[in-house]
Amino acid sequence: MKLKFALLAVYISLSLNTFAQNESVDTIKARQLDEVLVTATHQLTRIDGDGMLTTVQGTILQNLGMAKDVLTYIPGVLNNNGSIEVIGKGTPVFYINGRRMRNPYELEQMKSQQIKSVKVITNPGARYDSGTNAVIRITTVKTPGDGFALDTRTNLGVRDYGFGSELLNLNYRTGGLDVFSSLHYDYKKAKGSSTNVQNTWGQSRNQTELSMTAKTREQTFDGQIGFNFTTGSAHSFGAYYQAMSNPGRSHGKTHSSFTTDGLTPNLNLLEENSKNERYQHIVDTYYSGSFGRWTTDATFDLLWKNNRANRTVDNMEADADNGPMKYIDRNKGRMFAGEINMSRPLWKGSLAIGATYTDSRRTDDFSTFNSPISGNDDEIRESNVGFYAELSQNIGRLMLRAGLRYEHIKSDYYEQDRIIEEQSKRYNEFLPSLNLVLPIKNAVLQLGYSRRYVRPLYGQLRSTVTYYNEFLYETGNPNLKSSFTDNLSLNIKYKWLIFMANYKLMTDRIITVCESYKGDPAVTLLKKVNSPDAIHGYEAIISIAPGFIGRSYYPVIMGGITGQSYKVNYNGRTINMNSPIGIIRFNNIVRLPDNYMLTANFSWRGKGDGENVRLGRTWQIDLSASKTFNSHWDMKLSFIDIFNTARKTTFTIYSDIRDVHTEKHNNLRSIELTVGYRFNVSKSKYKGKGAGNAEKERL
Repeated sequence: MKLKFALLAVYISLSLNTFAQNESVDTIKARQLDEVLVTATHQLTRIDGDGMLTTVQGTILQNLGMAKDVLTYIPGVLNNNGSIEVIGKGTPVFYINGRRMRNPYELEQMKSQQIKSVKVITNPGARYDSGTNAVIRITTVKTPGDGFALDTRTNLGVRDYGFGSELLNLNYRTGGLDVFSSLHYDYKKAKGSSTNVQNTWGQSRNQTELSMTAKTREQTFDGQIGFNFTTGSAHSFGAYYQAMSNPGRSHGKTHSSFTTDGLTPNLNLLEENSKNERYQHIVDTYYSGSFGRWTTDATFDLLWKNNRANRTVDNMEADADNGPMKYIDRNKGRMFAGEINMSRPLWKGSLAIGATYTDSRRTDDFSTFNSPISGNDDEIRESNVGFYAELSQNIGRLMLRAGLRYEHIKSDYYEQDRIIEEQSKRYNEFLPSLNLVLPIKNAVLQLGYSRRYVRPLYGQLRSTVTYYNEFLYETGNPNLKSSFTDNLSLNIKYKWLIFMANYKLMTDRIITVCESYKGDPAVTLLKKVNSPDAIHGYEAIISIAPGFIGRSYYPVIMGGITGQSYKVNYNGRTINMNSPIGIIRFNNIVRLPDNYMLTANFSWRGKGDGENVRLGRTWQIDLSASKTFNSHWDMKLSFIDIFNTARKTTFTIYSDIRDVHTEKHNNLRSIELTVGYRFNVSKSKYKGKGAGNAEKERL
């Protein structure tokens, strides 16, 4: 018996040493020694260079179903009912096999079995566009083999109304040639309601109460065709064309009342019908190759977007002779972008250099009929030239990465083909970044700094005034400046515990304020402005993933806070918007025999402040059951927000002498069934990374 325990102790020591030396092994290890079974689970997430790398292939995560299901279990990432965010950083930029993801449906179409690893970068370096606050890099499994391949997925569900989507991917591979195409269709129909209370504090108190209901229907038609050709292992090139159409309709009603000092209200009823048509075309080409010790990647993109929205608003209690109000909003965008990146080994690491160029235009033609607001015709023309250099070195146990990016931007604003000099801008910016990684005994420490800036979206720069109802308008601001952020981050990994912290100083932050429209105290205008004061923000997150408990239960717990230090002038006094927002995620996987799997995910977000907005509390529970039948078929049944607790969201905007409180009711509770089939599938060999990616988002 003593000999058995001695042998067992030796075996455990050797096993743990093996796991410590090889962090890429992620599967359950088990051996039997004299009828004693020893099991150990290796941690799936580790610090890797500039980010946190989570292995998916060969782990329980690969059986979750879709890519967004996997991201739910990644430290620092939030899946808010399909909207992926990095805590404190907002929506990340996605790369798939080094190629920038241009179509958000790519993520919805990707299955978990296709993912090899996921890397989350919370402090992007000089390689990335200036407006990139966080990056998620997905590496897929590459399956060799030639011939015809098919991958299809059908999704059907009910949320108020029925919804569904269909995806078909086709590949043909022979030798170095890979020809690929895809077709995607998505249908959604929904209804919702909201209440809005606006207070204006002056010599008298003016209060507006709005009650709104709406029904929407939206479709997406998306198609892509392209090729990739590889000559040996040193060179490859390819191109693709993608077209997307996104038509939609909506119908809504708004009941409103306006009172002064609580006197008899003025009542009104509006009915609105709208029709939207959106079109997008992308042509992408790339080249990737090696020349001696240099590796080169070059990408060129062309993008066209064309959107048209028609709205008709009827005042049901006004004189019928006035007729309905009509609005026609047409905006077009086009962009050309090119990007080249080169890297080579240097001393104890590598050197990377690159250049980018984008040239873009966006026009807005807004016309009105029988409306209290006027139309406009404006255009924005921009060009952006950028250069970067990044050096990575391994000095003993320390890994150091330092970079510098320079960008020159020329932005011209036109109204009716006449340039407006005071609204045209020039930028010349140097953006440094630094990242350090140092192992300390059983822990790994990562410290990073970067300076980023975000230019306003084209929609935020517009002068168009959107009419919601007779008491609420919304507009952009052509005078907006870029917002700058200095980020300082700290990540620590110790065994199965991960700690992530971030501090950021934000100047000229773009926020939403409330003001009177043309001096009318009854009408609130929501407008974008640069914050007059800097915002100090912070995040702190702890993620606990102990691996399998027993052989079947896999829990992941994440908790944290995100907060700020900010003051707002409101109703003649200064108020502190410093309440932190708490976040809790408790995700669970139960593995059952015969390829069945259950998941139960709990999410909670507390109330707190962000900029000049106070957010309300929300929480929900999601359940799913899935089964893989063989290498071809899989099925998943999901129950989203089973208690319907996330249907209500609330927020309040504080600004000057106004506050606007909004409460939205949108049903998220749903049941959906997903069935997938695949044959001889491997991911496309297309290696293009895309160019002008930040500009695509702004357009």
